[in-house]
Amino acid sequence: MGRAWLLLVWFVGPAADLLNLREAEIGPGTPPGWLVRPVRGQSVPEIEVRDDGVMRALRISGQRRAAWFVHELKQQPPSKGSVLHWSWRVLQSPATADLRTKTLDDSPIRIFVVFGNPAALFGGSGRIIFYSFGNREPEGYSGPSHVGGQRVHIVRVDGAAERSDWREHRVEPAADYQRIWGRTPPPITAIGAMQDTDQTGVYAVAELRRLVLEAPMPAARGRNRAADDDVPFP
Repeated sequence: MGRAWLLLVWFVGPAADLLNLREAEIGPGTPPGWLVRPVRGQSVPEIEVRDDGVMRALRISGQRRAAWFVHELKQQPPSKGSVLHWSWRVLQSPATADLRTKTLDDSPIRIFVVFGNPAALFGGSGRIIFYSFGNREPEGYSGPSHVGGQRVHIVRVDGAAERSDWREHRVEPAADYQRIWGRTPPPITAIGAMQDTDQTGVYAVAELRRLVLEAPMPAARGRNRAADDDVPFP
């Protein structure tokens, strides 16, 4: 076999459908592979898979409740270059909520990304970014969590003016991590959704129909001196 040269390149790999609603049962409960982590001292919001005949959606609703709905990643993709897409809509939300104020920091839906130790949800060493549906805060608002300190950060995505409409979003979590904490991010270990209405006590309803992670993956490409030599792809 002749000598070969290998070139390691990065490309966006197959999208991982984290919701997997096509495999879920219609009705109350989480999609396959999801876990429910109640916030201490709070009841869990209601969660159900709905089908309107056109598409499926995951609905989260509750009043004076809070919980994490978590999808832990068995295979942790590289943080750099990973892209997270989602589609959500908010049907009801607390009119007095304010992400800037500790006593009003409620949200009908948040998408969160956990970097490093997944026990960060319960006080571990990892860090978390919340992409939160807000209210009347300035567009682009971003700041530390009122309860998680410097290891948990809130990024406002949509607010009062965007209620009732389906909204599509695309973020690069690693780039946000670098901007927020000024360091190279560890692997992404979990992604999920959250609703909390424990501060305002007001009823909230939100739906999520798409949550997709596209991770960069390496592929080996090469060219051999010998015409009949093939360089295998991993």
